[in-house]
Amino acid sequence: MWFTENPWPVVVICLIVAAIFAARAIQTGLGRNWLLAGLGVLLAVGTYLAEQSIITPAEEVERRVHEAIDYCIEGDVNSVLGMISEGQPGMRALAMAGLSMADIHDDMRITDLNVRMTAQNSRAISHFRANGTISAGGVSMTGHATTRWEVTWQQEDGEWRIVDITRLHPINGEPMEVLRQSET
Repeated sequence: MWFTENPWPVVVICLIVAAIFAARAIQTGLGRNWLLAGLGVLLAVGTYLAEQSIITPAEEVERRVHEAIDYCIEGDVNSVLGMISEGQPGMRALAMAGLSMADIHDDMRITDLNVRMTAQNSRAISHFRANGTISAGGVSMTGHATTRWEVTWQQEDGEWRIVDITRLHPINGEPMEVLRQSET
């Protein structure tokens, strides 16, 4: 894991060190302390900017999770299918069936998203919750859905593609059928 994947601990430490040297500079008037305080601020800013410019594989998978949900909300079947590995025809058919059965509203939110990298960063397992309003197509039934997912991604032709999807029970985390209604 790249140390700047979460830059805040380093940024806070650098700013504390800068504040200590600034306080000493005010007390003693030494230019050296002002220089060290300025260096602490520059290191904090540099750490933050480095984190913003470096995109780790885990961050890329996080982006793809959000992208997939956005495509589902838009009802963009072709883009959703493009995110699924070509070697997974059953999963592609399942995605088409699911998107034809339901309309996902734009209040859908992703929470509790974390990504675990495996196989020397060529595979990733994302775990997240998706909560929002869903309308069942064909019948005028709308309700709030609370879902939990584990999605396995694999690098294929320079892109992260879905190779496995497991829907989990929102409370106990047990696997359940993807298109089955939760009993919570």
